Amino acid sequence: MTSTTGASAPPPRPRPAEQPAGQPAGPPPPEQRRQPLRASAWPVLPLAVLGWFAGLLPWLVRRSGGGTFGTPWNPRNDLREALLPYQYQLLTLLLAVTVMAGVLAGLAPAWCTARRYRRPLLAAIATFGSLLAVAAAVAQTMAPDPDLGGSGTTAEQVRLALVALTVAGSLTGLVLGLVVSLAGPALRAVAAAPAVVVGADWLGQLLLGALHTSPPPSWLPTVLAAVSGALVGLLLASTVRGVSTGNNAEPTATPTATPTATPTATVAAWLCALGLLVLTSAALTAARYVLEALRGTSVRRAEVQELLTDSVQVFRGSVSSTLTAWGPLPSPALVGLLVAVIVGGAVAVWVRRTLPAASGRPSD
Repeated sequence: MTSTTGASAPPPRPRPAEQPAGQPAGPPPPEQRRQPLRASAWPVLPLAVLGWFAGLLPWLVRRSGGGTFGTPWNPRNDLREALLPYQYQLLTLLLAVTVMAGVLAGLAPAWCTARRYRRPLLAAIATFGSLLAVAAAVAQTMAPDPDLGGSGTTAEQVRLALVALTVAGSLTGLVLGLVVSLAGPALRAVAAAPAVVVGADWLGQLLLGALHTSPPPSWLPTVLAAVSGALVGLLLASTVRGVSTGNNAEPTATPTATPTATPTATVAAWLCALGLLVLTSAALTAARYVLEALRGTSVRRAEVQELLTDSVQVFRGSVSSTLTAWGPLPSPALVGLLVAVIVGGAVAVWVRRTLPAASGRPSD
């Protein structure tokens, strides 16, 4: 129908084609295209539990080929089915596996892609999973009521000491693992240094258990120290990649960009990480001395204080010998320190040379 002025009415606008029910109108937004499983936090709990039990692998391998760990007159102390090496001759192994179990449990939050905004939640979930695994392992080991040593009231003290060592080692490793998985590049490198040193000892225990060789080869500690130093060097080089350039740095548009670190934080991270490589090795030596000397020491205050005093002297002597053991075959700790400096410095120089060329490209 035409108007009285003679002008024709405007044509009707085309209506969009209706989509069938149950089909989206277009491609989903980027938020919906992400994998929901990696963005959720609940898988961290089973991963933390599995990671903690994976830390017991050196002991599980050793007990599978070691036969009985008990005695003919004390069959209750047979550890062939125990999840934890609760025996005075295996205290150093207990320390290594519990610390590494805590580290692996603390690395579970790395699964979540949204961990930058869920750090307290992910840390709480990983801690809860680690505590569940510790409780299950202690309960399974103590269920047969083994005779772990001591007599009378001292027997209960021995049990409590073993449980305390398990919990302390797990919590120490858990803190290191959480910092590595949730912190920035600088703190990650600092926390990774002691974790890598313990991991090298853990790997050595695993190899010895798999090969069924009691005395370790003379070259094994040096090789493991070199591997740990290379890993720490790579992490130190990652701090140089994230150094902030001040006003020249372009703002990032995505919330998941790599966090930047100031030059002061980078230098502090390098010094702390390299220092911890030496100090952690010395601390492990002192811990081995204490755990070995506990075999013939009565559980009395005077004896324990004397033992701790001697362990401090062992720690100082280990640090001094590490820094002064120059020669054709340096100490393993010194080898790890030198490898970390060489690898970290070489990779950092390469990154700094390629960084300007990479920053000129358009971001995705």
